[in-house]
Amino acid sequence: MRLRAVPVALFLTSLLAAQAAVPTPPAANPLPDAGADAIAKEGIENSQVMRLLRDLCGKVGHRLTGSDNFTKACDWAKAEFEAMGLEVELEKWGEWKLAWNRGAWIGRVTKPVAMDMYVATDAWTAGTKGLQQGAVVKAPKADDAEAVKATAGKWTISKGKPSAAVRKAIEAAGALGCVYRAGDPDKKFPTRVRVFGNQQTAMKALADAPTFPEIAVQADHFDALLAMVDEGKDVACEFDIQNSFREGPIELHNVVATLKGSEKPDEVVIVSSHLDSWHQKQGTTDNGTGSTTTMEAARILTKLGVKPLRTIKFCLWGGEEQGLLGSRGYVQRHRTDMTKVSAVFNHDTGTNWAQSIGVSQAMADQLAPLLAQANRVLKAPDADWDKPVFEFNVQQRVTGGGGSDHASFIAAGVPGLNWNLKGRSNYFEYTWHTQWDTIDVAIEEYQRHTATLIALAALTTANLPAMLDRAAVSAGGGGGNQSAAFAAAWFEAEMEEFTFKSVKEGGRAAKMGVQKGDVLKKVGGQDLERLRQIFQFARETEGDSVTFTFQRGDKAFEAKMKKDDLPQQQRRGAGGGAGGRGGDNTPRDTVPPAGGGGAPRSGGD
Repeated sequence: MRLRAVPVALFLTSLLAAQAAVPTPPAANPLPDAGADAIAKEGIENSQVMRLLRDLCGKVGHRLTGSDNFTKACDWAKAEFEAMGLEVELEKWGEWKLAWNRGAWIGRVTKPVAMDMYVATDAWTAGTKGLQQGAVVKAPKADDAEAVKATAGKWTISKGKPSAAVRKAIEAAGALGCVYRAGDPDKKFPTRVRVFGNQQTAMKALADAPTFPEIAVQADHFDALLAMVDEGKDVACEFDIQNSFREGPIELHNVVATLKGSEKPDEVVIVSSHLDSWHQKQGTTDNGTGSTTTMEAARILTKLGVKPLRTIKFCLWGGEEQGLLGSRGYVQRHRTDMTKVSAVFNHDTGTNWAQSIGVSQAMADQLAPLLAQANRVLKAPDADWDKPVFEFNVQQRVTGGGGSDHASFIAAGVPGLNWNLKGRSNYFEYTWHTQWDTIDVAIEEYQRHTATLIALAALTTANLPAMLDRAAVSAGGGGGNQSAAFAAAWFEAEMEEFTFKSVKEGGRAAKMGVQKGDVLKKVGGQDLERLRQIFQFARETEGDSVTFTFQRGDKAFEAKMKKDDLPQQQRRGAGGGAGGRGGDNTPRDTVPPAGGGGAPRSGGD
């Protein structure tokens, strides 16, 4: 039932008493001034977004899909949504055989000097079963039987992770584990560490889970360790890697909270973000910041008692980091309902503030009230910002790149919209999947602003006379994992894992002589096991060019590319297309926060 409009003074009085609902507006005015003013006041002046973020990152911590922490995060979010008065469901999208958890990571050199090291591991890899001490030797070749035998009871060291054949051989010989130089340092951030993992391990039986530790050491610490070994010194290390597998099955969920529509409850606006993170640190900017702006938008609207015409669902996805698994599962489960989803507003890629969104011209026309109200009631959180507080990036097509969960919906023909962010946070270079992604990098004024804008957008879209136009949505495709999308952009080719399905004429792959059907085998002489290693191994290659090894039938061939001719992975969000992962996200000030960029001295949280 539509409520009649009330005078502004009466509305604000009711707001202060937190008793009256925001009136449902007439269709011609989806967001009256009084409603927009109330949302802005609640979102900016009474924000709970940082409380939510501190609880998520501090009380829960990292949220690796398939870990007990991820389950804990889902339960925590469900309780928070229920406290707002929303209907909440933990909606199952998958089930894995094994749970994997991490505790502390400790590594140190014990002789010839004492030196603490920052260490980390990929997810779904083995722990050490307590503190393990041993001498350090260089990793041998797999076919050098004597050298392999000599690794028994020792730690092996190599600049890159040894090949699968070497790891198998030294494990069989009784080596304690392999120690390698952590991936992803560069000149700007020479101590940066990024670790990932292969979730396929979680599909195995417990008896088949890895038992051989594989430990990444921060670059500067590794280099010091390797120098001691190269100098012929008697070197010993000790490691305590508290990784563990637990037999499942472990159920995997999305958290779906529903604010039911008053007149068109079967038509839906979705506000979303992914709840999962990688495991190295707290997952603050990827994607605690997005999860908690989604939750704060829900809090703002429920606090004000809004009665939207359409249903608004607030969805926190799982498995995004492993290939948009939770959002793809949701789309598949509700595939017959996708024609009733008006729009999806997705927040990913960090703590910078939402300044624009990519839409078609028809969408922009429909959402004109949002543009007007956002620029009227919100101020830019950066005092020196001299452009519109909010604007539309109008494009001919809304496409789904595969960078974040909105792409799952675009693949089904739904307008999936991802916020383009501005601000001083250096997300892609500094916090994205690094040891620095902790609560101290979140920027409160940005979080307040973005959550408030999301609330404005959700309510406006829910109250439009018609669902958002989808004629410009490029359905099909999308929904793939991030690494595949980045690899395709790198080589200017369509890829299925390491196989080239098509090659752009004049593109980078074509210039190296790659043809349809060729398979990428090595980068910088290192065997590839996962797509993201393409970027890691390229960065680790010394010199000004990278050698790629390809397989064509039964023949292998090599080709080189200058590093300057390869795009930087960190810039993948540049341009902020309507289907991009998070807009340009270009930092306005790339100086890390105080204390950032240094070398933390232990591997635990």
